[in-house]
Amino acid sequence: MDTYSRMTFGLLTACACFGQSLSVGAIGGVRGTDDLTGAGATSVSKRYVVGPALEIGLPLGFGVEVDALYRREGYQTGWGNFAYSVVSGERANSWEFPMLLKYHLPFPKIKPFLEAGIAPRTIRGTITSDFIQFFPVTTPLQHSTANTNWSVSNGFVAGGGIQIGIGRLRLSPMLRYTQWDKTAISGLYGDGPSWQSTQNQMDVLLGITWKIR
Repeated sequence: MDTYSRMTFGLLTACACFGQSLSVGAIGGVRGTDDLTGAGATSVSKRYVVGPALEIGLPLGFGVEVDALYRREGYQTGWGNFAYSVVSGERANSWEFPMLLKYHLPFPKIKPFLEAGIAPRTIRGTITSDFIQFFPVTTPLQHSTANTNWSVSNGFVAGGGIQIGIGRLRLSPMLRYTQWDKTAISGLYGDGPSWQSTQNQMDVLLGITWKIR
């Protein structure tokens, strides 16, 4: 376990020990923004996002939420000239781990809230490419596959919504914005198109959790 992971685990353990409540469940929704910029590729990513969620209630209306959000990413691209033609694409699994400080306004049943924090992200996938050469000699179609392990990117997260309590059930519709510190996925070719993942992300989400204490 690295230093960052130990610090995160220690913080969550302390919050859980001193927290006034603990809720577990799931969060899901849809991405409201495009995930690629540039004209060189077409996104084939799924717009859904889903994963487990944990929220620890703290005094004075504050709380801590930790999620593990899964997305299915992908793109397709193709280019060529008189000498060759290439068609390429990637399918990848993206995991985001938002760690958020929340503040709930003191209303009894419907509680508006604000949230902010950070979100490390990992993306791993597979790129497949089909290449054929026309000049000076035509060659048979060549097919290649390569695994990708894009560098970890980190996002600043801010959002808000309302939390509705029905007994121990908690429903939390929200909007969440993430600003990524880098373009995790990118493609640049001297004689072809270029593209990159966007650094601005907006999600429409619904959290469904159960208060266990």
